Amino acid sequence: MARHRFPVRSSAVIVCCLAALALVIGVGFYLNDIHAAARDRVHRDFADRSKLAAGLAGNTLTASDATNRPDAELSYAGPAQTLRDTIAGLHDGIAWAIVLRGDGSLVAADPPSMTARAAELAGGPQFAMAVRTDKLTLGDVIVDPTGPAVPVLQPFRGVDGLRILVLPAPIEQVASVMSSSFDITASHAYAVDSRDTVIMSSGGEPAGQPMPRPAPAGAPGSQRQGVVGNDYYVSNPVPGSMWRVVNVIPEEELLAPLQAPERAAWKLFAAFAAAVLFLVVIGVVAVVTLFRLAHARAHDVLTGLPARALFIDRTDAVIAERRRRPGESTAVLFIDLDGFKPINDRCGHATGDALLKAVAARLRESMRPDDYVSRFGGDEFIVLCRHLPDASDAHAVADRIRRCVAEPFEIDGHRLHVGTSIGIALIDDRTDDAMTVIHHADLAMYEAKRKGKGRIEQFTPDLVGA
Repeated sequence: MARHRFPVRSSAVIVCCLAALALVIGVGFYLNDIHAAARDRVHRDFADRSKLAAGLAGNTLTASDATNRPDAELSYAGPAQTLRDTIAGLHDGIAWAIVLRGDGSLVAADPPSMTARAAELAGGPQFAMAVRTDKLTLGDVIVDPTGPAVPVLQPFRGVDGLRILVLPAPIEQVASVMSSSFDITASHAYAVDSRDTVIMSSGGEPAGQPMPRPAPAGAPGSQRQGVVGNDYYVSNPVPGSMWRVVNVIPEEELLAPLQAPERAAWKLFAAFAAAVLFLVVIGVVAVVTLFRLAHARAHDVLTGLPARALFIDRTDAVIAERRRRPGESTAVLFIDLDGFKPINDRCGHATGDALLKAVAARLRESMRPDDYVSRFGGDEFIVLCRHLPDASDAHAVADRIRRCVAEPFEIDGHRLHVGTSIGIALIDDRTDDAMTVIHHADLAMYEAKRKGKGRIEQFTPDLVGA
């Protein structure tokens, strides 16, 4: 049983090493997923607050629809001819006023020079939105002599159907209304119209100018977010307009609350991985050492061929397999070198060892793929021949070995010749174990030597006790 302990132990060590590596990799992926999920939560929270800010800003601006609509219907719903004569007095303190029908045609404008602007507004998307939603709508920034302003488009019912009252709201007034809703994001915030013109900025950038920083494009009615450079951006639509609110914050600042826990977690993971790696290295060294020790125990140190114990194990396995599948011809060849001892005595042990290694190499070269050769001890070798087409083929294998070894060897300046005496024993249904068939092959080898060496003899029962 001692011969079978190493494979079990080495397999266990290998499995443990692989399990440890899998554990480290799994923990690393798990830790990375946890941190990614935490960063996603921070991003989602920021995006939600940005969306809330945009919604509050839009709702605050459009909340006046409920009060502006009755006033518009009271003052601007009359016949077009009457309205043209009286509109100048209806918007006292406001730079201009325009009344359009739902189809975009002009009802009245004051001053009359606003007729061109009326046509421009009637063809714009904000006018179409006001008609479609029948709610107060905010237009893009326009520049008046008095400064930047935002057209406020108020739908109402006139004598001839749907009308749109357009009045300018100073951009400072609009920004003042929106600013309070931006505080909840704790970030740099821009309100821009559909042309990315700044309506207001929490950083004090001037209104009426293009937004100075790039940001994700904001399609009307949808949220966009992402990282540009070192900044994280979220763009949200403003209800009641085609505007956007863009919130900007440095990515490092946004994720700052997570950085200390992440660093600590990765340091712990690094220590854990180092400890596991150390154990894995120890395990690998142990496995390699065990393999080397097992190989040394199971193989001949000089020739590297399997040793006697390993050959016996292999032969026992072949005998057991033959019992399950009888009919296959298998033989054991016992080989003894003729003339080795005089060479060893005359040329020295170093030359003798070199000769044994050279013989082992030739034996390997002359073997079939199914043959198994071992050094049995001293100058004795033994071969297990499997899958022989016929029992008589064992003699052909032995003859090939004899002729191969008979070729001269050039070792340490010496031209050396050795012969072989080979005994053959067949494994049949009566073979009980490896030692029995090896003993029979040994007897046949001694019979070959007795008859003059350099011969091949096959075991017969009469050799027992001879």
